[in-house]
Amino acid sequence: MTSVLNPIVYDPRTVSHILGIPCECSDPVPQQAKDGEIVVYYGGWDLQQQRASTAGKQRMWQDQDWYEKYGWKADPGYYRLLLPVPHSNGQFWSEQLRQLAALGSAWQPAPVCVAATALLVHLTETGNDLLTSDWCRCAEPLPDEYRVVLAVIRGRVSVGYGWDDRRYDSLWLSSACRKS
Repeated sequence: MTSVLNPIVYDPRTVSHILGIPCECSDPVPQQAKDGEIVVYYGGWDLQQQRASTAGKQRMWQDQDWYEKYGWKADPGYYRLLLPVPHSNGQFWSEQLRQLAALGSAWQPAPVCVAATALLVHLTETGNDLLTSDWCRCAEPLPDEYRVVLAVIRGRVSVGYGWDDRRYDSLWLSSACRKS
C-alpha cells in the first residue's frame, strides 16, 4: 500500500456539505497540502455525530456503537494527515512511533475522530478508500494494550477494537499534525 500521491484539501464548506453537519471556520484555507498529505477541517465531532451525519448514515457501519462511551474528540481546526504513515506497516506500535518521529516532532498518531473525518469525507466524495482495504492505528489506547483502529470495509468506515501493539501485515499507523 502506498499513501495518497496527490495532496488533498477539504475545507469547512466542503466538509460541512459532505457530512451534512454545519461548521463555521474563519481560518484561511491552507493553500496546498504536501504530496501524500490530506488537509481536512475537523469541526470537533465525536464518532457518534459522524455516524449520524448524512454521509455517516451511508458510509459508516451503523451497528458499531461500542465507542460512544469514550466520547473522543479533538480540537476543531485544520489537520494535516498521513493515512497511512509511509513504511509503518508490519511494525510494533513502538516501531511505528519511531517511524513517525523521523517525519518531525509535530507529527503525532492521529486522533480517531480526525482520521475518521478524513476517511469518511474522502470516501463519500470520491468513493476511494485511502487505506486500500488495510487498517490504521489511531492515538487512543484501549484496555488490555489495544488501540483504536480504522478501516474501510465493504465501502463503509469501520472503527475497530482489538488490535494490540504487535506487528500485523495489514496494520499501518495514522498520523496528524494540527495546523495553526
